[in-house]
Amino acid sequence: MPIQTILHEGIFHPDQEKTYFHLPFDVPGEAVKLEVEYQYSNRIGSDPQLVGGNTLDLGLFDERGIDFLTAGFRGWSGSERETFTITEKEATPGYLAGALNPGTWYVLLGLYKIAPQGCSYKVTIRITTRVGRKKTRPGADPAGSLPSFKGELPASQPPARFSPWLCGELHCHTWHSDGELSAADLVRLSAERGLDFLAVADHNTIASQRELEEISVPGLVLIRGVEVTSFKGHFNVWGIPDWVDFRLTQPDEMEAALEFAHKRGALVSCNHPKPYGPAWVYSAVTQFDCVEVWNGPWFLFNQQALEYWLSLLETGRRIPAVAGSDFHRLGEMTQVVSRAPGSPATWVYVPGTPEAGSILQAISAGHVSLSDAPDGPFLDLRAGREMSAMAGDLLSRSSEGNLPVQVHCLRGARCSLRILDQRDVLLERKVIEDDELISVELSVMDSLYVRVELRAEEQQLKAMTNPVYLQQR
Repeated sequence: MPIQTILHEGIFHPDQEKTYFHLPFDVPGEAVKLEVEYQYSNRIGSDPQLVGGNTLDLGLFDERGIDFLTAGFRGWSGSERETFTITEKEATPGYLAGALNPGTWYVLLGLYKIAPQGCSYKVTIRITTRVGRKKTRPGADPAGSLPSFKGELPASQPPARFSPWLCGELHCHTWHSDGELSAADLVRLSAERGLDFLAVADHNTIASQRELEEISVPGLVLIRGVEVTSFKGHFNVWGIPDWVDFRLTQPDEMEAALEFAHKRGALVSCNHPKPYGPAWVYSAVTQFDCVEVWNGPWFLFNQQALEYWLSLLETGRRIPAVAGSDFHRLGEMTQVVSRAPGSPATWVYVPGTPEAGSILQAISAGHVSLSDAPDGPFLDLRAGREMSAMAGDLLSRSSEGNLPVQVHCLRGARCSLRILDQRDVLLERKVIEDDELISVELSVMDSLYVRVELRAEEQQLKAMTNPVYLQQR
């Protein structure tokens, strides 16, 4: 079969860093296979702490165009792969198989890092054609044709160790972006670690969702996800099949992408707002639904992410805190400071049927507690005269300014438990037993909320709750 070759070559300069470049090419009506390869000078890794060289991201849009939010997304691999291939039935991980419709397509280059001396690049596009190939209807949308998860996967037994609390992972990656495992292998690993729910959130691609459609593991609820990975900050989008544009170079574009996700019913998190997270650059853009205050091992700058969340609470906003491992590779599980699915874990209170919708609704309500591992310490905060309010709830303030509080602490022996408001520590005590119920009445006349932390030596966070909020006068 004939192969058509197209070359794009050039040089990028430092003033183009953190922008996007689209290379057009024409796909004929007889195309049956598309291959793209790229090379560039002075290549370095994507780790934000590596500087002095070049890092270019790679992606593809089809004949539907490159317009913001409505681009014809066909895949993204960041800087992980030097080549990719697409046919009607198969595609390199991170890319969507489907119709190779005739028209102008575009290779996307994301200019993440550009060295002071510049970056020379070469992109080679090979199109295999077959005479007499039956033409596909123009405009077919391989992403939009994905079926939705149906009511999710029923548990084969009562799902959580502390039912109706469910333990899960909201942020991890597969080989469809920069992870090592297939989606199927990641699902199996998560089930082995005793998780009740899993959201795969690959960078800038929904390709893993296709693989997840073919997987069913009793007792493990799967949640749709994608990590929108821009040069100005990352955010997870959960619960919808849609691709969300990541080419965000201005605050209004970030706001538009968040609005796009919300209009489709998604729940959105601000991911790892901390040094080398990377940080959330557009500080005025806060239209997300929750904040990932705990990403991977605690000592990796997570205190700064926690403080960012607390700064939002001080404004009177009631926004949930969540956690995610950001797991990529099996080798991370054997490191001294290890990273594994569910470490840290997000615990969600779901008294009804465990499914993606009910889990996301509970997160939105702030009915969330965080722990360093599925089998790590666990905190359940209750407040009010009848102990009717839990983390995330809004409670009326008594005229006396006192608040009865109850904390159930499991597996927290030898750690320090603190009950805090926006200003100070209201109560601190050492936990003696692995199963303790701590009841106390606190003065909260000027408190916006109360929340609980469990810390070990050197202030390492082991578990935390979301706040019970207090009605303001």
